[in-house]
Amino acid sequence: MKTLRTINYKFYVIVVGCGRVGLEVAYRLSNIGFNVTIVDKNPEMTENLPEDYGGFVIVGDATERETMERAKADKADILIATTDDDTTNYFVCLVGAKIFGIPNVLSLVNNRENVNLFEKSGINVISPVSLAIESFERSILEGIEHLSDFMVGEKR
Repeated sequence: MKTLRTINYKFYVIVVGCGRVGLEVAYRLSNIGFNVTIVDKNPEMTENLPEDYGGFVIVGDATERETMERAKADKADILIATTDDDTTNYFVCLVGAKIFGIPNVLSLVNNRENVNLFEKSGINVISPVSLAIESFERSILEGIEHLSDFMVGEKR
């Protein structure tokens, strides 16, 4: 697995959602030098953060203005929404961009049918289903190319 190198940029990143994806993103970004705050409304989810996580934790609902104010959203350079609910992710990203002026918003989009809506709203999208399909397609095509190279000169 490829790891990111440590960087000197002091970007401030808010990660909403402390599930598998949010936890790992927050942990990795913190380890490479970003200032990170993770927001989750379930206090039990934040208990899964590794002991050496160097960022902050806010327990609260990111769809509520007060929670995002506590997270200092007006100072954020990047907002990453990683909950398993597309509606929550969409709302959090729009509020982050429009109300708090966060210049770079990214969101996990679980339902492929919602990708277009997010993109039209200026939200950068990570779609697990699309990524999986692209990975399978790439692996299959690379396998076929490898097989074709191997079989050159042989009867098929």
